[in-house]
Amino acid sequence: MYKKLFSILLVLGFVFIVSGCTPKETAVQTTVPQEAVKEVAKEVPNIPNAILITTFESGKTEGWTPNGEGVSVAVVDKDAHTGKYSLYVTGRTAGWNGAQIQLKDILKPGKVYSISVWVKHNSELPQHVGITMRRKYDSDSSTQYDWIKHDNEVPGGKWVELAGTYQIPAGVNILDLALYVEIPSNPNLDFYIDDVVIVEGKQGFRITPEIFDLFAKYFRTYLN
Repeated sequence: MYKKLFSILLVLGFVFIVSGCTPKETAVQTTVPQEAVKEVAKEVPNIPNAILITTFESGKTEGWTPNGEGVSVAVVDKDAHTGKYSLYVTGRTAGWNGAQIQLKDILKPGKVYSISVWVKHNSELPQHVGITMRRKYDSDSSTQYDWIKHDNEVPGGKWVELAGTYQIPAGVNILDLALYVEIPSNPNLDFYIDDVVIVEGKQGFRITPEIFDLFAKYFRTYLN
């Protein structure tokens, strides 16, 4: 069921990357019934603007790779924010080590994006956890690091959303652009990532258990 649900999310979001179509054009091309899409859009009005959705329900890393030497990322079923799977990051030896996804050919100059990432660690102490954009434009003399959202007091043992916006200047040529998750306060701590959403515009949305169940409700025929 969960793999098929991811396929629905993939159709609504990640396929924009592959096809290069606008959200409206993509919706027309899907096999998902438009009435179901409209019903979901009542609760999640910005889903047609989704550029990227990774829930890991495919059982694959969905474009996420290790960030740092010796780091490993793997899809696991021992914990998840929604569904069955999440991405587990291990082998860290530096605060910036973690997981990253390349966005160079996905995000566009002159656009603003809303980003939501759910993270979890199991330390007994609160940790500094952040989502950062590593970027280099043709106007940059060296690689730059832009904080999107950093929280110094992320508690252990619970899923926490990190969310913010990111704008790419108009007219630049993107040489490198990668979103990554890090825990600067603890270079050796393992952690989980789940339910990543990037939406074009300043009004984003987050995947919650309720939203996950909403997809299951309206796309039930496609999940059996």
